[in-house]
Amino acid sequence: MRSFLKFVVVFAGILLLSAVLAPLFYDLFQMFHPYKFERIFQRIVMILSLVAVACFVRVKKETLVSYGLAWKTQSLGLFGKGFLLGVLVLGGVGVVRVLSGQAVFAPDSFSWGGWIAKFSLALGTGLLIGIMEEFFFRGFIFRSLMNLTKSRVFLSVLITTSFYAIIHFIGMKKVFVGADPGFMDSLKLMTAPFVSLKEWPKFWPEAVGLFLFGLALNGAAYRSGSLYPAIGLHAGCVFFVKLDDSFLQFHAGRTFFWGSKVLYDGLMGWLFLGAMALVLWTMLKPSGSGDSRV
Repeated sequence: MRSFLKFVVVFAGILLLSAVLAPLFYDLFQMFHPYKFERIFQRIVMILSLVAVACFVRVKKETLVSYGLAWKTQSLGLFGKGFLLGVLVLGGVGVVRVLSGQAVFAPDSFSWGGWIAKFSLALGTGLLIGIMEEFFFRGFIFRSLMNLTKSRVFLSVLITTSFYAIIHFIGMKKVFVGADPGFMDSLKLMTAPFVSLKEWPKFWPEAVGLFLFGLALNGAAYRSGSLYPAIGLHAGCVFFVKLDDSFLQFHAGRTFFWGSKVLYDGLMGWLFLGAMALVLWTMLKPSGSGDSRV
């Protein structure tokens, strides 16, 4: 609980310090290369967050073990199962949409070098996002909540997954910033995530899909006692999403059943995500970490 509260206090301090520094750096950059005020604020938050991690987070072996990141002989196999399942499930959604006429299989005409670069970038992006987000959500957040709620698994999973789904939409609503931004404009940017949540009628189908995806990720991490299947699953899905535009041409418009080109914002995508969660749960062996309260 103490580590979780420390995280909240440090992050609040980062936001406040960023609000003070952003106007100063904005004026400084105007003399050399103009940048948007919002971008400067976001970059300062990111940089200060990385500094905080370097200063305050001491990653010990015990931390890696408790988060499920300790490397074992079966870790690569767990990662591979998750990665392959993510690619196959989203690929299955794409195949169904092609067969039903909702999309057309039309690969781009890249050279071999172009395809290698495209695949490498998609793989690198998938690995980076998978490692970072799973360490944060299924590692730090979930394990902290398990300690805070005295090992109530259902409640910890529900909070973690809801937070994971919602946080993807906190930048949806743009906040107006004047030509001469100051400290108050920084504070307005800090309220943007809460303003964005008012737009929920526009993004709830995607949020449902991300919630189901989060359940699959949390189930994989908890069932196996390791983050590697969740990292693999996350990386595999991001890998596919970064490549699907190079193979598939989707018809415009979104329907409740088919969703859109996002693949997980319609009923069919939700069914595939639910099936993926069940398959992965069945594939993985229980970690045997002991009894937990619901």
